[in-house]
Amino acid sequence: MIRRTLILMAVLALPITLWFVHRSQRKALVPQPRGMVLGLYAGIPDYDYAEELDRIAGTGATCVSLQAIYRMDTGHSNEIRRHPTSSPSEESLRRTFRQAKVRGLRMMFFPTINLRDEAENADWWRGNIAPSDWDLWWRNYTDFNVRLAALAQEGGVEWYSLGTEMASTHPFPDQWRKLAAEVRKVFKGKLVYSVNFDSHDSFTFGDCLDVIGINTYDPIAKYDDYPTPDQIRDAWWWIVYKARTLSARFADAKGPKPVMITEVGYPSVAHAHVGPWDFRTDKPVDLALQDLLLKGAFGVLRHWSDGDAVFYYLYGENLNQKPIGGPLDRTYAVWGKPVEATLRQYFREPIWEGHIPPRAENLHEAVVQSLVSWHRKVRDYEDAELPPWVLDWEVGHPGDAAEARAILAKEPAPARKIPKGEAR
Repeated sequence: MIRRTLILMAVLALPITLWFVHRSQRKALVPQPRGMVLGLYAGIPDYDYAEELDRIAGTGATCVSLQAIYRMDTGHSNEIRRHPTSSPSEESLRRTFRQAKVRGLRMMFFPTINLRDEAENADWWRGNIAPSDWDLWWRNYTDFNVRLAALAQEGGVEWYSLGTEMASTHPFPDQWRKLAAEVRKVFKGKLVYSVNFDSHDSFTFGDCLDVIGINTYDPIAKYDDYPTPDQIRDAWWWIVYKARTLSARFADAKGPKPVMITEVGYPSVAHAHVGPWDFRTDKPVDLALQDLLLKGAFGVLRHWSDGDAVFYYLYGENLNQKPIGGPLDRTYAVWGKPVEATLRQYFREPIWEGHIPPRAENLHEAVVQSLVSWHRKVRDYEDAELPPWVLDWEVGHPGDAAEARAILAKEPAPARKIPKGEAR
């Protein structure tokens, strides 16, 4: 009798045990952070972003990148200032941090430098600034970041961005390292810097960051009026290769460096695939193209489980002019367009944070393909030169160099090199 009772108890206990195991596993699985960039530049310094945060949280997003705009007067300026209308006040920042936290959104604070007349001046932007006194600029830029990072720490921010798309500062890695060290004195979360889609090869200071960000505005099929799904897919796998190459280049004792996509987005206009970054375009509305591009991007990114986070750019422009989005809207906003359902579906994808760590074979493949790409450029173009990181990598990893050259040797070589400035 006792034996039967014990057997019965064991049988009854099994489903309960399995339920507890399943529950603990579910609890351990945290969704890969996927969310949206919310620009805090409504044109009113004390603007209340509660409505926008509600809408973002309602998509299923688990995080938000809060982008605040500050400015330099010209490309040669040494000072960084609050924009008189577009920069949020410190009280507005504190309120927004609280509101995002209450809604369960993990936060990145993303201060961004614009130039005063950037919208009308295509010659200068944050990617090619040249301050008249670099030492003074770095002191001012450090003070600027330390102040904002202290506010971010106070507000419970998880990621703090030290900068974005500032390619002309890449030759100053030691200055970036000093800046990171100063910010770490007041901010205990993760430090990020975002490389532009075309400047990852000149990037030099991933060692002082917790996460490397990339802004993914790569042209796709730029000589075609409309891209095919295969062209979009291939372009996005190349973006993943670039991300994994950065992860491998800056690996340390902790392992491969985490990489996140800080901005992915397309405006809903014709030829958005050619220049996804172009906010000045007057091209006509094309809602279907925007959706096609995002479907292709997310179709690849759903397999990038080693990514640290993905942020869609952008919630919307001109936030004080309601409603945001709609079928006539030409901006990046998704609201009331076919792409809104695509974004919501992507946020629901069962991709888990840290569940599948970066695989060595994936990183190796990405680096080798990056080497192949560079040697192909040197083979095909008169003015192409291998970037320093490629030269250094091939010295330290001669097997990778040999593998890349073997792949390239199987391709037919062009009859002549393409002269400088000539399109292929």
